[in-house]
Amino acid sequence: MIHDDFIKQIHRRLAIISVGGSALRNQGAAGLVDIARIYFENSISLDKFVACLRDEVSFKRFLNLHTDQLVDQFPEGGKSWGAARKGLNLFLRDLVYNKFIAEKFNLAVNFEQFNEEIKHLELPLDGYVGRELYEGSNNTLPKWKSIRDLTKVVSERYQAHALRIAKEQNIARVHLDLLYWRKPTE
Repeated sequence: MIHDDFIKQIHRRLAIISVGGSALRNQGAAGLVDIARIYFENSISLDKFVACLRDEVSFKRFLNLHTDQLVDQFPEGGKSWGAARKGLNLFLRDLVYNKFIAEKFNLAVNFEQFNEEIKHLELPLDGYVGRELYEGSNNTLPKWKSIRDLTKVVSERYQAHALRIAKEQNIARVHLDLLYWRKPTE
């Protein structure tokens, strides 16, 4: 069993490194990265996250609650729902990708089982990912604007499209970030 103090340090490290300086750049106010990092370290319970991870309704409620609470922490001029959701999705993705967190909470080692356990995680949306999804949607999605302008309704449409693609590829939706973010040029 992994010692709880060690897990707290991993939690802290992931809260810091999961949202780099460029992840929330140009969102209308300074300090969003630091606010997000502090929030992830102090306000996200790993136990509660893992407890709701496998249930779509519970996970969606968890995700919406923390998105709204993080937006409330942002300063005036920077209260971007899209920025909060992106940061949160990056952090949650890095949690499940971490060996020690996965081991502590008994996440599957087998890729197929792991995909099943994390299938409700969202794809972190940003300009790279949004443009890839939009271009592959045959104009069924609203044109991608920016993280700053992203709303819950538009995000849900993009996430639903990403889920269809992920199902076709037999992977969890969150993994599409590996394919779309800063996609190499051919």
